[in-house]
Parts: sequence; C-alpha cells; structure tokens
Amino acid sequence: MNEIQTCIDFLKAIFIALHNATHAMPVTEGSMTEDFYLKLLQEYVDQGGGERTGIWWDESRIPLSSIDKSVSQLLDLTGKKAVVTGGAGANLGQACVNRLAGLGADVAVVDLKPAVAAASGQQRWATPPDAHGVAAKAAKRWGTNVIGVEGNALEWDGIDAILRECNDRLGGFDILVNNATMTSVGDFASMSHDQLDNAIRGTLAGPIYATRLALEYMLPQGSGRIINICSAAGETAMPGLTMYGAMKQGLSTFTRFLGKEVGRAGVHVNGVAPGSMWGPDRTPPVDGISGLYPRSRTAIQRYELPEEVANMVAFLASDAASAMTGVMVDMSGGQTI
Repeated sequence: MNEIQTCIDFLKAIFIALHNATHAMPVTEGSMTEDFYLKLLQEYVDQGGGERTGIWWDESRIPLSSIDKSVSQLLDLTGKKAVVTGGAGANLGQACVNRLAGLGADVAVVDLKPAVAAASGQQRWATPPDAHGVAAKAAKRWGTNVIGVEGNALEWDGIDAILRECNDRLGGFDILVNNATMTSVGDFASMSHDQLDNAIRGTLAGPIYATRLALEYMLPQGSGRIINICSAAGETAMPGLTMYGAMKQGLSTFTRFLGKEVGRAGVHVNGVAPGSMWGPDRTPPVDGISGLYPRSRTAIQRYELPEEVANMVAFLASDAASAMTGVMVDMSGGQTI
C-alpha cells in the first residue's frame, strides 16, 4: 500500500475515533459522513496518482546542495540583491540594510527625499532620512554595492518607479523587505477620514502594492524572498494603536495567504512582528502610557535592538529559510504572550 493510501486510512481512523469519543452514538466508517477532500484524494490514488512521486521529490526544486553546507554558508547572501523600503530609517531600516550587506548582499536603500520626509508631518526623528548617506556608509563598511534610491514606496506609481530603478541599477533583485510605513495613532473614534486613509495606505496598502509589483520580477525568475515588517501591535490591542495594529494584522494575514499562493513558484513570503525597539546614541523617550503599556508586557523586560529583529529578516532572506513561506515570526521579546 502506497504512502498516500496509508495516510488516507489513518486520517479516516482518527476522524471516526474522535467522533466516537465525543458523541453518544458511535459510527462506523460506512455510516460516517463522507469527507469530500479525502474522497478526491482517494480518486487520485485509484487513478494511479500515488505513483507519481516526482511531484513531491523533484530534485530540480529541492535544495540538495544545502545538505553539505554549514548554516553560516547558507546565510551567505553574496551575489544576492536586496531592496529595503524605509531603509534609511534610524531604527529597523538601517539595521536591515547593514545585516543584509554584512552577509554579502548588494542593497538598495529606499526612502523619501529628505525634504519630502520633513514636510510630510510623519517624521519621527529630528533628522530626516538620507538614503544616499546611509548607502554610502554601508557600502564602505561592508564592501558591497549599496545604493540610495529616493521615492515614495507607499504609492503604486512611486514603488513601481523605485523597483524599476533598483532592478536597473542592481542588475535585478532577489529580496524585498517591506519596512516603509506611515500611520495614524490615537483613539479610533476621533480619527478623521484623512487619518484613516493615511493608516490604510501607509500601513497596509503600501506594502501590498510593493509586493504585487515585486512579483513581476520574481515570478518570471522563479525565485525571490519577500519579508514584510508587521508588528506585535497586530497581535494584541494597545492604547492608541487600533488602526495601526489592525492594519499590521491585515499585513500579517496577507503574508500568510500570499506565501501559500506563490510558494510553489519559488517565491517565499514571510514576515516578522517586532515589539518596542531602540538603539544606542539616542536618548530613550520619556515613558507615557502608550510606551509603558507594551514594554511592561515583554518577557525580556527591555527594549529590543533593531539589529536583533534584523537578524531574523536576514535569516528569512537566506537559503537557511528555504522551507519557510507564509510564516509570521514573533520578534517582540515576548510582548504578545
């Protein structure tokens, strides 16, 4: 008996046992309501499908070369080309750029023009992002080709132009990190129409646009890694973050579903959900309720370094994560427990 038939028989036995354990009237296999999915599998087996082992053991799609490599070798991104949106951001953006370049990848640092960022009213830091400056510094530090690309990664036309430029200047790209975000915070009941649209566009629609357009490059080449930056705020309600958290949860679900859809095409879509991040050489903000609420719930009882989260981003971008797709990795330091 082949393996698929054995699996079907095993599942049938489990279903019957579970039903008999929870219902007063036991059933037999003959009287049990038929499972449509199992019926289709049975028809497939009866037609000889179970002998088509090449479907599952296709050596052209199985990374056999990884068997004899160390994990450090699998993490090597030499020859890979990555695009990091929001890459000049002082927190996770720059950390992702440096982790990817540090593993050998050529990287495009994508961010708004400084003047545009300063005029947006969404500037978190005192100094606006400098994609070209961050790129030059990373290139010097790691010795890879790191370029600055300016544009709005959260608008369809903007990210379309950005990816075209990245593709031309890098000679293609294999990795997309959707890190750029723009949102609205505060009580949902008091938000204006513009604030709601801002959160939807900047936290959910923007990364979806980028992902859709990136597939135009990745699907034809039969490979790619897309890593979406989600948030612990999408897993548990937090004060003032209803729209942000809801949109990040939407991005998380999108990541899972798209990972299922395009995984068979060699494109792996995964995500990470950071918690509260901070770095050195910056004075931590004075704690209010909105800051204390999430941080006091962490298991590690401290800020995360952006580089700690970027470690997972780099892992997901590498061949070490070759069997992962549609996965959300909680990197919140236990904030959602």
